[in-house]
Amino acid sequence: MTGITEGITRIALDAMGGDHGPAVTVPAALKAIEKGEIAVALVGDRTAIQTELEKFDSPAKKLVQVVPAQGVVEESESPALAYRFKPRASIFVSADVVKAGRADGFVSMGSTGASIAAATVVYGTLDGIDRGALGGPVIGYAPNTVIIDLGTNVDTRPGLLVDFAALGNIMSKLVYKNKNPRVALLSVGSEEGKGNALVKETTELLASADLNFIGNIEPNDLSIGKAEVVLCDGFVGNVILKLTEGLGDAVVEHVKEVLGETEESDKLSNEIFERMNILQAFGGGPLLGVNGLAIVGHGASGENAIANAIGTAKYVMETGLIGAQQAELDRIRAEVID
Repeated sequence: MTGITEGITRIALDAMGGDHGPAVTVPAALKAIEKGEIAVALVGDRTAIQTELEKFDSPAKKLVQVVPAQGVVEESESPALAYRFKPRASIFVSADVVKAGRADGFVSMGSTGASIAAATVVYGTLDGIDRGALGGPVIGYAPNTVIIDLGTNVDTRPGLLVDFAALGNIMSKLVYKNKNPRVALLSVGSEEGKGNALVKETTELLASADLNFIGNIEPNDLSIGKAEVVLCDGFVGNVILKLTEGLGDAVVEHVKEVLGETEESDKLSNEIFERMNILQAFGGGPLLGVNGLAIVGHGASGENAIANAIGTAKYVMETGLIGAQQAELDRIRAEVID
């Protein structure tokens, strides 16, 4: 992707990822390009992608490149085995395109595990990081509150939560423009000493770090933005993410049952959905702790969400987050060790 793409952000999109494949990823890519200063490499089955592209008469197609790949990694597959036996699958080729310097980052709505594996193996991780972490807001009532981890590391040790604190701190500063982010541990009580062994041990470590650490917060504090960076293991984070998604769907259905199918109910339902399912606004979140840009989204994402994810990739790239993480990790680790 050179020539006419010079000077603009180049994103590799896993065109086969997600529940809908090229039927949605192709128009989403065109929509993102139309917003400006983005070129997209559509990675996947060339015939399927070209078939969808032919349906559109858009000048944005000039900024599209089709990169052939073979196969898709399903959610049910082992990411490690998939990388071994399907190295040319669309998600892995997307990461390869970035590694080769042909794109600035990749976006995928496909298998979360495969996306993480692709970024981890192809990009490599930052020093001292074995596996990246997903971080981002989960509810629109607190759009500047980032939760880490949202599902990557279901089993976590205190030292890793310290790393999450460092990654979340720099992400909050650069991406969300919070000058002095409040960092907190998610626990069953806000009082000092409340929580399991992981929370208590991590509290002792974070107390010596140069962070705006405010201690514990409870789940009901998430929607009021009591902290900008909230730390938890990936098991808890993923439960919270899916709970907010489910609550949003349930409330929307209740509104429709009470008010019926009216213009007013549709407007209210859309507002509730956007507030409860904030990932639709961002499309996805960056995988932290790896040596490259990877935006991981939801498999059920529609055209708008995927277009937004491509825009998010562009924005995150421009903030300098990818290059700033290692220095922040080193700084916080040194303070905790000392």
